[in-house]
Amino acid sequence: MEDTWEDARILQGLLARELGTAFDLRYVDRLGAGLECLAEGGIDLVLLDLNLPDSKGLETISRLLERAPSVPVVVLTASDDEASVVQALHEGAQDYLVKGYVQVYPKMLGRSIRYAIERKRAEEEVRNAHGQTEKLLASIPSILIGVSPDGRLTHWNAIAQQTLGCDPAQVLNRPLADCRIPWDVPRILEALATCRTTEAITRLDDVAFTYPDGRQGCLGFVIRPIRSNGEAQSGFLLFGADITERKLAELERTRLQEQLVQAQKMETIGRFAGGIAHDFNNFLQVIMGFAKVIRNQHGKKSPELVSDLDEIINAANSAADMVQQLLAFSRRHPIQPQLLELNQTVQEMTASLQRFVGDRISVTLVLAPQPLPVKMDLTGLKQILMNLSSNARDAMPGGGRLIIRTATVRVEADRLTQHPPAAEGAYARLSVQDTGVGMDPKVASRIFEPFFTTKGVGSGTGLGLAVVYGLVRQHQGLIDHETAPGNGTTFHLYFPLQSAALEPPRPASGGASTADAPGSRISANGQRSKRRILVVDDKQAIRVLCERILREGYEVTTASSASAAMKCLAREPFDLLLTDLKMPEVDGFALIEEAAKLRPDLKLLAMTGSLTVEFEQRLSASTFPCALIRKPFTPLMLEEAVRRAL
Repeated sequence: MEDTWEDARILQGLLARELGTAFDLRYVDRLGAGLECLAEGGIDLVLLDLNLPDSKGLETISRLLERAPSVPVVVLTASDDEASVVQALHEGAQDYLVKGYVQVYPKMLGRSIRYAIERKRAEEEVRNAHGQTEKLLASIPSILIGVSPDGRLTHWNAIAQQTLGCDPAQVLNRPLADCRIPWDVPRILEALATCRTTEAITRLDDVAFTYPDGRQGCLGFVIRPIRSNGEAQSGFLLFGADITERKLAELERTRLQEQLVQAQKMETIGRFAGGIAHDFNNFLQVIMGFAKVIRNQHGKKSPELVSDLDEIINAANSAADMVQQLLAFSRRHPIQPQLLELNQTVQEMTASLQRFVGDRISVTLVLAPQPLPVKMDLTGLKQILMNLSSNARDAMPGGGRLIIRTATVRVEADRLTQHPPAAEGAYARLSVQDTGVGMDPKVASRIFEPFFTTKGVGSGTGLGLAVVYGLVRQHQGLIDHETAPGNGTTFHLYFPLQSAALEPPRPASGGASTADAPGSRISANGQRSKRRILVVDDKQAIRVLCERILREGYEVTTASSASAAMKCLAREPFDLLLTDLKMPEVDGFALIEEAAKLRPDLKLLAMTGSLTVEFEQRLSASTFPCALIRKPFTPLMLEEAVRRAL
């Protein structure tokens, strides 16, 4: 493109001599005509004079390259102004030649043309490769971020934009530390610094970020250093993924696993507690029974002895209460559920709860507007509220508020992992909230364990919440809690809602006789004789104690096993069989069945230190009426039970 024909003719001659190959030269004297030629195609290079009739200066370059960006341009002009050279190259020219120099040094023209074409071809190859790379990077379904060695963002793909809500224009070519990207910036910068120092791939998990809609999420990254020519670092690539769903699933899996472990632990403790209750009650029976016997026989001789024995008896009674609480925790304590209206029952207990917690704590009720019929043991519900109130009172030594709420909720199946007895459905929720000191996670994870307490030695047994846990589970309910240090504690208890009234509970005694009977009888010959009692227990101390208590009014024979008892029954008549239910080899239930068949007129009285629900059901289902007395019992209690059984 040259507006002077003479200059164009000189260039043609120089080109023919220097290039040495066939070429096609097109000549135009205006930019407009040149653009038309370019539109037709087939142009490999443009020799351009900046000053044409229809275009002047640098505008000529920009207009030309706008129309044909892939064609190399060599500027030929009469001016050798350095500033003009720089500006022309900046606009996109491949070279800048002064016409006078070209005529003096013609080889300069040929070399410039060859270099211009090669450079342009190389640029095209780079551009094409870059385009392919961009397409490849765009196809990666992950967050992809490029960072330069000095910490500027060089790449920000569509997934990064979609996930983090930042447009590329907001972040590209800016220092990463200055970009307002909604993620954990310090962790990203620290990981980049580590990657720069170690020159190794760096992994980064659990990077908190905020979705464009405000939700919180989690990202995972692999940071890879980029090397130039296999040596110097030329930047970093961050490959990332939104791992929020995976993390939530892991947390849920961990939570469920912890709940399962907790449930198994509590079940194991419960079995252990129930297992030792029988033996422990036997020991208490011996301690309490003989203490009572000694007190009755020798108490008048020594007031000091009476006082000492009373201390022993009181301690035994306290231990017996503790055993009953262990049985409640292990769900082995018999209950008598009845239809209760939860709101009404809680309201009726408010006054006693207020007296229990004291004047410095206010008790507030927030009750559901609708009735909440539940199937519960009334004594058990009262114990639950008293134990939770006691826990709340201890958490508020300086006073505070105790808030009791009721509501109806639906419990879905996914909440029942830790509560195997419970079933999906509608529940009445009883919430007991205090404004006390709260608990840290370590303490909160153990609060339902028997004997676990944060109080000082002698200030508590650590059984209150364990009993609550056992009673709730025994009612096919659920229990959980919310707490944090300084923010108080709330216990949520869930009991299945009922739609029909309950049948009256069957008596555990299995129809025991309550007729009054003296300790003697009239024989066939008219002689009065003592009634005969056969005492069966595998523990010798229990047998001796029962004999000591009953021998004043009855003729007592003892046996250490069911087989020994059957031999006694086969040899001679007895009026009453007093047997322990839990014995090795043949238990008391089997003995009762066999003895009743052998002696249909025999009265039956069972004793046990561990009255489980199973034991109660077996007694109730028995075809032979059998009364029951629970260990530990006092001499008076045993005498009364024997009298009633006879």
